[in-house]
Amino acid sequence: MGLIIFGVCMTGLLVGCADAPPTPTPIEPPLTFTPSIVSHAPTPSSTLAPTIPDPTATWTPTPTDTATPTWTPSPSPTATATPTPTTEPSTQLDDALRHQANGDYEQAIAECQAVLAGTPTAAQERQARYLLAESYFLNRDYEAAAAAWKEFMARYPDDSRLPSALLMAARSYHAADRCDQAIPYYETYLKQTTPLADLVYEWLGDCQATRQQWSEAITSYRQAFTASQDRSAQVSLREKIASGYLALNDPNAAVQEYDAILAVARVDAYRARIEYQAGQALAGSGQTEAAYARYRRVVDRYPSTLYAYLSLIELVNAGVEVDEFQRGLVDYYAGATYPEAYEAAIRAFDRYLSSQPAPKADEALFRKALAQRATDQPQAALQTLETLLNRYPASSWVSQAWWEKAATFAAMGEEETAVKTYRDLAAFFPADALAPKALWQAARLRETAGRHSEAARLYQDLQATFPAFENADEALWRAGLAYYRAGNRKEATANWQALLDKYPKSAYRAKSLYWLGKVTTTESYWDQLVAAYPHNYYALRVKQTRDGESLTSTRLITASVEVPPWDASQVSTELEDWLRSWTQVPADIDLLTLPVTVTQRLDFQRGQALLTIGLRREALESWDQVRAAVWDQPVTLARLALFFHERGFYGLAARAASRLVELWPHGTVHTAPAALQRLAYPLAYADLLSAEAQARGLDPLLLAALIRQESLFEPVAESYAGARGLGQVMPATGEGIARSLGLDSFHLDDLYRPVISVKFGAYYLAVQMKRFQNQLLVALAAYNGGPGNATRWWDAAGGDLDLFVEVITANQSRIYLQRVYEQYLFYERLYRP
Repeated sequence: MGLIIFGVCMTGLLVGCADAPPTPTPIEPPLTFTPSIVSHAPTPSSTLAPTIPDPTATWTPTPTDTATPTWTPSPSPTATATPTPTTEPSTQLDDALRHQANGDYEQAIAECQAVLAGTPTAAQERQARYLLAESYFLNRDYEAAAAAWKEFMARYPDDSRLPSALLMAARSYHAADRCDQAIPYYETYLKQTTPLADLVYEWLGDCQATRQQWSEAITSYRQAFTASQDRSAQVSLREKIASGYLALNDPNAAVQEYDAILAVARVDAYRARIEYQAGQALAGSGQTEAAYARYRRVVDRYPSTLYAYLSLIELVNAGVEVDEFQRGLVDYYAGATYPEAYEAAIRAFDRYLSSQPAPKADEALFRKALAQRATDQPQAALQTLETLLNRYPASSWVSQAWWEKAATFAAMGEEETAVKTYRDLAAFFPADALAPKALWQAARLRETAGRHSEAARLYQDLQATFPAFENADEALWRAGLAYYRAGNRKEATANWQALLDKYPKSAYRAKSLYWLGKVTTTESYWDQLVAAYPHNYYALRVKQTRDGESLTSTRLITASVEVPPWDASQVSTELEDWLRSWTQVPADIDLLTLPVTVTQRLDFQRGQALLTIGLRREALESWDQVRAAVWDQPVTLARLALFFHERGFYGLAARAASRLVELWPHGTVHTAPAALQRLAYPLAYADLLSAEAQARGLDPLLLAALIRQESLFEPVAESYAGARGLGQVMPATGEGIARSLGLDSFHLDDLYRPVISVKFGAYYLAVQMKRFQNQLLVALAAYNGGPGNATRWWDAAGGDLDLFVEVITANQSRIYLQRVYEQYLFYERLYRP
């Protein structure tokens, strides 16, 4: 239910992220992920260290011969699992892999136990024991996982997966707070050559730190630092080293680490935190003047950060004099987090304004006014802004003061005065960047008040006065819509036609053609729309209207859907033939084999190694870097698309396939080979989609389209807002759904499990369909923007479905429902021809 992004720079990013150019069309959302590596405090234990097998001295990671699932450690909220009623171990093992990939860990455990209770072959027993240990870990039964890994290593000391088993045993003990057991496993694992040395040394250091073995922990963190090539990870390790020195009562050494971080850090908020921590370390050792210098630096250089406010508190409490303007500025910014800081800001600015000289008096007045408004003193804020305008008419803050005057009037409910003030701003300062935005705000106020004709005229004035304004074309579109809502169809069509004439490349061209055809009933507009944008939402609406179809659940097909058989060799041949038709392809190419230029990359090898120990989120981040590195290499992208798809990384495969289509000079995804279309629009987790869709009266292909838009079929997707999993369910919504479904043992991390995320997504969409009388587009808007907003938009549209789409005030929700519907119809053509 939120926007997600692929591969994001981590905390304290130093020099910025490097990635391929952004795609020009939003055919899939990018993803972001929160690192899942955490430290677990140990429980003291007198148990002796285990006897550990000593693997070979050199280890080059290779892909595991089992399917590696997503690690979303959480208890299963499902009932006790039962194995598949079959006596065939190979079938049970296949089912165990499927359940594990679906996040149904209890069922996977039951299948593995059934294999072991039967008469498996030696190879089947070995596979079952490995899968069983994995599934215990994924199900957060860490003690059982540790025991299962120990047994596996004892039984199969020659297994090629022994290094992974060794590390998983260490992680199991670590997660169970038994660092005394984890440490020797970590140490033995580190005797080998591994691309994960930095992570494992860090985990070892975490374990040592929890046992207060600070010197050993510092040594491990330094080894992790040396092994790492990620600057963000390195600065994080320096913080841990500094913490170790503080625990050893060596603040000067800690400060040296903080200064080393500051030498490379670039993000202000992060630098502020490190400076503050250095000040805390110095103050703790009695070096107060040095500490105050650090706090002053934060206050002076980074006033908008939280740590500037904390530093200010330290200085004020110590009686250290602080410049009143800077004090007010820090308090002002802190007010967003600590509302009481606004009053402190007002007092500080008053003290500054009463002093002489006050070279920043204009800015002080401006920020004081905003602080007053934030503390429910709008009249005082208006008076302060008037003082600024009267005393400093040449100030660079004047136009912003006018803007805030208008905003304050609007917040007070004084619409007329607010509109007049916005219009005055545009008239008095026509060259200011705020001028067209002021007319825009005035028009929006009229729209909100239902005064559509007046809003339309303001939009027209905006476009006529500022034709080069970035939203001038949208102003014409909105003018037309406002006239339409006012019942003036003649003016509505005139503005939409003006948009077509004046802005031939406008993003609003398709919807203008649609509405011109709708309002005038002139078929030629719709013909132009379908010809120019055949797969656009508005063109699809035209086709649907002409075919007499309805956008309600009565058109949805709830039958189960099956993924067409995947023959990798056949798909490879189809893609190779297609590639040869437009780009250079080596004669002896094998698309199912990755080139050494990829396999020798550290990020590729690291992704493989991460995947073998259940860290899908981190493997995804590494492999996305590989994908970005070959952004303009079609043959390599095709090979990666197949590789990712084969390993269940459907989102990465879709991104690679979509990029291939963009590079193709002769068509679009709609005319690409079927194999490429299925890579770009995967039908993953079809068993879950079918089961949950049938249970809720939905079309599984509709769920597939929704999930593709939400997460691009990446189970560990997480949005900036915190939405999680395939269906991007918000935590609070997830908890409510769990209560409705009676899942008492639900844990928020369960949202990363496909079996839960698909269930919750289907449930929530079905609730919205019922709430809005099976109106699909309204239900989709509610899924994304919330049922309260959808109700308000639906009421404003008066039952007109097309108008409903246009009056949605949240652009993300409008685009969302249009994209889901476009993809839904594409899925129908692709998987239900």
